[in-house]
Amino acid sequence: MNLKLIKRNNGFTLNELVVAISIMGVLASVAVPRLSSVQSQTQKDINIANINVIRETFFHYYYRQHMVGNPHFPPSSTDSDRLMDDEWTNSPIDSTISNIAPKDLFSTGRVPKNSQDTPFYYETLNEIDSDGTLKHTIILKDIDIDSPSYNETYRYSI
Repeated sequence: MNLKLIKRNNGFTLNELVVAISIMGVLASVAVPRLSSVQSQTQKDINIANINVIRETFFHYYYRQHMVGNPHFPPSSTDSDRLMDDEWTNSPIDSTISNIAPKDLFSTGRVPKNSQDTPFYYETLNEIDSDGTLKHTIILKDIDIDSPSYNETYRYSI
């Protein structure tokens, strides 16, 4: 047997390498857009979950105040954009009752924001229903243009 005729195969040929890279490119072109849409949907779901956390927390506050005879939600911000920014979250809800601020209602010590760390729009309304009943209403909205839940508005009433 001639040892010089034995050829060693210790690597890929150029054709095998090109085919493997092409297959990986096709897989990546399918996976990357899908990953992007999943990330966007996840951020939207996080924003909606944060709005629900705010809603539940403010309703619990409302019910606690109702039990002492003074039912109300935390007031809207006094500035024109009505954002739940740091100034608003650190201000007392009703300084005649206590110095509790909106951020103090949350276990984390801060009001949740959207996935871009932008505060939500928040407004409170007192409306008279068609049957003459007073309704306390809160409106929560994501007004961040870069957010996947941009302009989604949630209105809750008691």
